[in-house]
Amino acid sequence: MGQITAAFSRLSRREQVLVATMVGLLLLSVIGLSFFWLATSVSDLETRVTEDRESLQKIYARSSSVLAAQSATNAMRDSAAKNVDLNLKLAINEIAKRINFEARNRRGEKDGQKNLSDVVQFDQTQETFLSKKKKKRKKANKKGKKESEVGYYRRDQPITLSDTVEFKAIYEFLEQIETADQLMYVTDVEMTRDFQDGEIARKNATFTVSTFYYKGGRE
Repeated sequence: MGQITAAFSRLSRREQVLVATMVGLLLLSVIGLSFFWLATSVSDLETRVTEDRESLQKIYARSSSVLAAQSATNAMRDSAAKNVDLNLKLAINEIAKRINFEARNRRGEKDGQKNLSDVVQFDQTQETFLSKKKKKRKKANKKGKKESEVGYYRRDQPITLSDTVEFKAIYEFLEQIETADQLMYVTDVEMTRDFQDGEIARKNATFTVSTFYYKGGRE
């Protein structure tokens, strides 16, 4: 430091001014560059913070719809889980018992009231899986593991009307199936209008009533 001071004192007045000016400019440049770098860093940081804030706002905005969808999925699964042991034949027959219609004889003449359950015939129930996965669990009192099917299934119950039935009674029958407390849906209808009386369906009209159920616990 002393040598620098001695060297500076040996310089002329003009040279001292020039050296001092250069050193001052150098210091100002260093300080300016430091402030510029700091301002740039702060600006980049603010940009990242703004982007992160916008991303969080989008996540928060979507979270309500995601939670609502998850809640709806859980509600549907819980409702479907109650249908595992639903006996479609019994449920359909109970509805048919509540509906009467005007019966016809072989000549097509009215022959008094008849209960719809008297003409409902049930075919074989069918089971179909819609989605499944294999879940391993230990079998009680035995070594090894047993695979069980977990997922959504559909149960179909085909029915046939063995006699001519008024369309009014059929529509009431189908509506009560669709609006029942159990998850039941009419998934197939095949019937033909009677040639002599357009208000009744010819015998052997067929329908398929389906239900959906969930087998297994929550994931």
